[in-house]
Amino acid sequence: MSFQYMPLPGDQEGSTRLINLLPKKEHPKSCEGPDNSDAMTPPQRVHCTLSVARLEEPPPYAALSYTWGILDRKSTIMVNGMPFLATENLESALYHLTPHDYPLVLWVDAICIDQNNEGERPQQLQKMRQIYSRATSVTAWLGPPRDNSDIALGWIQYYGSLADSLGIGTRPDLMLLSLLQSLRLSPGKLPENNRLKTFLKEISKEVTSDSGQAESIRVSLAKLFDRPYWSRVWAVQEMAHAKSVRFACGDKSVSVDALHHALRLVRNLRQFQKLRQGCCVQQATVKSIGFPTNTRNAISLLNIQRAAEPLPLIYLLRTFRFFKASDPRDRLLALLGFASDADILGLSSDFQDKSYEELYCDVVVGLITNGFFDVLSLCDPDNRISGYPSWTPDFTKLRARVPLQQRALDRHSSLVKTSLRPTFSASGKRKLGSKGCPLPVSSGSHLVLHAKLIDIVDQVGTQWKAGYSCRWLEELRQFYFPNGAKSLDPLPPTCLQAVLRTAVADQEGWRAAVKPRLSDSMVAKVQEVLEKSDLPDDTATLTSFGVDDYMDQLQDIAKYRCPFRTFTGRIGIGPHQMKSGDRIHVLAGASVPYAMREGTDRKLRLLGEVYLHGIMDGEALDNVKSLDKIKLY
Repeated sequence: MSFQYMPLPGDQEGSTRLINLLPKKEHPKSCEGPDNSDAMTPPQRVHCTLSVARLEEPPPYAALSYTWGILDRKSTIMVNGMPFLATENLESALYHLTPHDYPLVLWVDAICIDQNNEGERPQQLQKMRQIYSRATSVTAWLGPPRDNSDIALGWIQYYGSLADSLGIGTRPDLMLLSLLQSLRLSPGKLPENNRLKTFLKEISKEVTSDSGQAESIRVSLAKLFDRPYWSRVWAVQEMAHAKSVRFACGDKSVSVDALHHALRLVRNLRQFQKLRQGCCVQQATVKSIGFPTNTRNAISLLNIQRAAEPLPLIYLLRTFRFFKASDPRDRLLALLGFASDADILGLSSDFQDKSYEELYCDVVVGLITNGFFDVLSLCDPDNRISGYPSWTPDFTKLRARVPLQQRALDRHSSLVKTSLRPTFSASGKRKLGSKGCPLPVSSGSHLVLHAKLIDIVDQVGTQWKAGYSCRWLEELRQFYFPNGAKSLDPLPPTCLQAVLRTAVADQEGWRAAVKPRLSDSMVAKVQEVLEKSDLPDDTATLTSFGVDDYMDQLQDIAKYRCPFRTFTGRIGIGPHQMKSGDRIHVLAGASVPYAMREGTDRKLRLLGEVYLHGIMDGEALDNVKSLDKIKLY
């Protein structure tokens, strides 16, 4: 007979369940596997009891953050003396976390919630904030030991803690990338701090060494950050509300602070190695370098864990757009649990009677009508929900195209707000909701917006691909002078600047938290290189000329985009699906222009955001007194 749940008390809104992991010394001897290893998985390695607790005054307990794993691969654990089928990953987590001499009280969703009770499950999921915030600690389970994970965690704990104690990254003179460059170019100028010198020499070997040990470290780190845990959307809310966190893998664990600093080290080491070898940022090239490139999700999770308070939903949707959930509705519910503006946006967490398509439409309408137009940057005609409006992005699918602007946190006020970087303002000084700039209105399948038709697309270039950056510049040059100069070299400075700024959407520093507009000094540097050298055929050659930062940004922003020219002669870059005849509109209150297409049914549909040189700061609307009303389907 298998385990059967007893219903929670009638006032279940204030109750949950907790498991009590029985210490290993109390397990029947026959339940132990050989050497307590995962090589064999004998049944009943985990024994626990399950009891009800009130959330108002719970006993001290820890909470588990983990991935369920493959659902049809089960292992038996014992709950209240009865068999209970848990996924293999959960069984492994509980086994490794079970102390030898004393019991451990835990909250684990798969056991503490009756997953087959359709009334209980949503009510308990809405208590995630309470459950994780009241836990004394949270253990993030990365999975059983494999792929030399012990080596990776040892490296993280040692170098992460050391970087923390040395203050690496806390001051301009302690930025790792600059220190490593100094070590390589001017060893005599290193700081006098002996601990710092030793640290730099040790850490630089991780980049320069071709030894088997160094390679093993790099591969083990890459494998660790490739684990499914780092893309689990429920982990966002769990990390956000945790008082303290440790990340466990097998019997090893690391502190959140050590992991935070280790991730910064990995990111800087990867960049240093790229600069040292003169490589461009193409995925295949970076992978061949050796240091893991897949740390984005882990960094985002740790940033949310260190955040002091809930964050705006638009920031969460954009930051965690690569995270997944088995039920697409849960993806939104997990983020709403840490959203500071869910009520303001008019969003309810009662999702049971709505499809995920309906829910995401509600989200987009709530965001747009409150001025968050950048949610439209997540729209992609190739990843559209069938039968739903073009202005509704499918948040369940990954988008490889990087938005033209990033949402940065502004912490200078008492409330956490966000702002877009770089600071484009295509609609000028018009404030949404003011006279002549009314709020958008949703009406069934369409949005009623106020906008101005700025231009119409005439010619469209080739979609960018790896190694294509120089040809990308050449196509923009041809669009700027369709019947004129035959190379970039003889272009007047202002014309060349337009081409260079358009190619990267007038921005630099794609790794930076605050993305600035492309500096005059960077433009001048690229101009100088192009004037002194023939334009090479491949990007790797151009990076060797000393403009690798510019080429990094170009390759990042150009993916899944193409250059285009309008009928009035403007040049820009936009979604690769664009074609001649598409319209460029500036929406009231929006910071960037948008490309739209009129179908045979005469209805306008969204293609995506564009960079159109010369109108990104409101120039196109300077002398416009009134805007037109449009319907976007």
